Amino acid sequence: MSKIRKVIKFHCSGKSKLFISSYLSLSRNTVKKYISLFELLGLSFEAIDAKTDAELEVLFSQNTVETIDPRLQKLYDFFPQMERELKKVGVTVQHMWERYIALHPDGFKSSQFRHYFKIWSKRVNPVMHMNHKAGDKMYVDYAGKTLSIVDKDTREIKEVQFFVAILGASQHTYAEASMSQQKEDFVTSVENAMRFF
Repeated sequence: MSKIRKVIKFHCSGKSKLFISSYLSLSRNTVKKYISLFELLGLSFEAIDAKTDAELEVLFSQNTVETIDPRLQKLYDFFPQMERELKKVGVTVQHMWERYIALHPDGFKSSQFRHYFKIWSKRVNPVMHMNHKAGDKMYVDYAGKTLSIVDKDTREIKEVQFFVAILGASQHTYAEASMSQQKEDFVTSVENAMRFF
């Protein structure tokens, strides 16, 4: 006898989900899923009992697939490309929403677009939360594009590097422009950050 049939039979005779789970050696989530689908289908136990095991398998597996709104499907189809684009310097979520809305004028507005992207991103790229001890580590790097400064006297435009240091626990941040990423400038920037912290 199919376990689906047994779950429904026990459920209809008033047995608890915990009892059914233990007795049939099924997880409680599986038992809940079968009972929810049974209630969703609105069939009687007699109608379920009249079906073959193969028919039950098909009936209960098809109903686990959720139908998705076509607008939402278009949005989810856009996200993989968007994720690749966001890795490029200067590309923002706002830019990507503008591109999306140009392709799909009837699409989601900015706030819903961001909401669904956050949900999608967490599913596709789960993040591991890191705990930091206060004062234990300082993370350093050069960030983004090179910046430019203008010499007040000569009006000459010079490119500079953007140095960033951050404390892991407090997220306290130090940033400065340096002339290069050479060893001397890097060491000077790290010393300045440590003095600042």
